[in-house]
Amino acid sequence: MRKIESLTTDPITSSTNRRQWRALIIALLILDALCVLGSLALAYVIRIDGVIPYYATVNNEAYRNLVILAVPLFLACFAILGLYQRDNLLGGVVEYKQVVKGCTAGLMLLVVYVVFARMADFDPSRGWLVLSWVLSIAMVGTMRFFVRRIVYRLREMGWLTSRVLIVGANDQGVAIAEQWMSNPYSGMQVVGFLDDFKTVGSVVLDNIRVIGRPSALNELSRLYHVDEVIVVSTAVAWESFGELVTRDAKAQGYILRLSPGFYELLTTGVAVTTKTFVPLLTIHDSRIVGIDAFLKCLLDYGLGGLLALVSLPFGVAIALALKLRNPHAPVLTRTRIIGRGGKPFSMLRFNTQPSPAQPSTGYSRGKLERWLRMTGLDKLPQLWNVLRGQMSLVGPRPRASLSRVTDMHTMHNLQAVKPGIVGPWMRKDHLASPDPLRDELSYIRNWQIWTDLPILFEAANMLFNRMFRANKRPSHPVEQEEEWLLSGDKSLKEDALY
Repeated sequence: MRKIESLTTDPITSSTNRRQWRALIIALLILDALCVLGSLALAYVIRIDGVIPYYATVNNEAYRNLVILAVPLFLACFAILGLYQRDNLLGGVVEYKQVVKGCTAGLMLLVVYVVFARMADFDPSRGWLVLSWVLSIAMVGTMRFFVRRIVYRLREMGWLTSRVLIVGANDQGVAIAEQWMSNPYSGMQVVGFLDDFKTVGSVVLDNIRVIGRPSALNELSRLYHVDEVIVVSTAVAWESFGELVTRDAKAQGYILRLSPGFYELLTTGVAVTTKTFVPLLTIHDSRIVGIDAFLKCLLDYGLGGLLALVSLPFGVAIALALKLRNPHAPVLTRTRIIGRGGKPFSMLRFNTQPSPAQPSTGYSRGKLERWLRMTGLDKLPQLWNVLRGQMSLVGPRPRASLSRVTDMHTMHNLQAVKPGIVGPWMRKDHLASPDPLRDELSYIRNWQIWTDLPILFEAANMLFNRMFRANKRPSHPVEQEEEWLLSGDKSLKEDALY
C-alpha cells in the first residue's frame, strides 16, 4: 500500500487546480462532440452507405444537417445531466449511467426535430437512428473510460486533485483520511485536521497533524490552499458545528461537505431521499447495489456459469480419481461459512485431507491431493456456490467463524458482500498491504467492477504457472495459513482465514 505522506509542502494552488479542471472539462466537451459526430457518421456508413443494403431514396444533405444538429443537442443533454460537473466525474458508474441517459435524450430530441420540421422527401432510416443511439453510447462511454485511466495516472503526479482539511480527528475522520490517502487515484490530498479536543501539532495519521481549531478554518484554508473541507459531524463541538455550516464557504474559496460520522461503522453505503423537503439517509442492506449489483451478478453468473460448464468434465475426472484413490472417503468436503448478512451456508471443496492410511501431519497427502491444493483446483466445486448465489468469484475470504474479529464494525463490514473464491489477498501490486484483513476491508469499501478484473487475471495467471510452469507448495502467507489449518492445527481451524 502506498506510504501515507504529508502533502503540506509545495502545494498546488487552488487557482492551478481550477485551471486543470477547466482544461479537463473543455477536453471532455471536444471529445464528446467528436464521439457523437463519429457515431452518427459511422451509423450512416453502416446503414445507408452500402455496408447493409438500403433501397430507399437517400437525402444526403438532410442526413448531414441532422448529424451537425445532433452535436449541440447531445452536448446540451450531457450538460443538463451533470456530465461536466466535477462531482459526477472520475468515480463509480454514475458517469456512465448519465452517458446512457444523455445519448438517449439527445436522440429523442433529434427524432422530435424530424417530426416537427416536416422535411420534404425525407424519412430518416430507423436502422440509422438505432445504430446512432447504440454507437453514441458505446463511443462516448469508451472514451470516458480511457480518459479516467489517463486522469488516474495524472493524479499520481498531483494533477486534478483537491487539497482537503478534515474537521474532526476522531476515528471516523482518521478512517476517511486513511481511505483517501491509501488510494493514489482518489484525488483527495489530506493536508491536516482541525479539532476541538486534540492538541494542535499532535500527529493523527503518520505525518498528518492537527493544524488548528475549527474556529480558525478560514485562515488555515487560505494558508494551506484548501479546496474542500470535510466536517465530521460527530467529532466537533455543537457550537463549532453550527458555526461551520453557516459560513459562506464559496466566498472563502473552498467547498464545505458534511460526513454523517459513521463511515468506519458502515460499509454498505447510503442513499439520500427527501420526504417533504426533509433529507434522509437510507442505509443499504448490502455494499453493492443498483447497477453495481447488476454488473457483479453479470460477472458472477456469466463468467461463473461459463467456467462451471467448461470445467465440468475436468471436475468429474478429479472426483473419479479421488474416489478411486480412497473409496471410503467423501469426494467433497462441506464447511459451514458465514455468508452475506451473516447467513450461513455449506461451502464445497474437493476433499484433499490425508487418508486414514497416511500420517495426519505435515504435507503427507497423496500426489493428487497435493497437486489440487497447490494449484487451487480443490476450490472448483465452489463454482456451484457461486451459481447458487452464496459466493462470488471475487470477494473477502470465506470464514467459518467471526469470533476472532472482535471489532463489531469490522464484522459488519465483512458481511456486507459475499465471500469469494479468490480475493484481494492475491494481489501483488502497490495496492496490497502486509495486512490481509485491511486489504479485504479496502476492497469492500472501494469495490468497482474494474476491481475484480485484475484479481481474476492474477488468479488465472497463478493457476497457469502452478499447473504448467512450477511445482512448488504455496508460499503466500494466507495460503500457508490455509495449509496449517487443514493439517491439524485445531486452535486455528475454528476461525479459518481462507
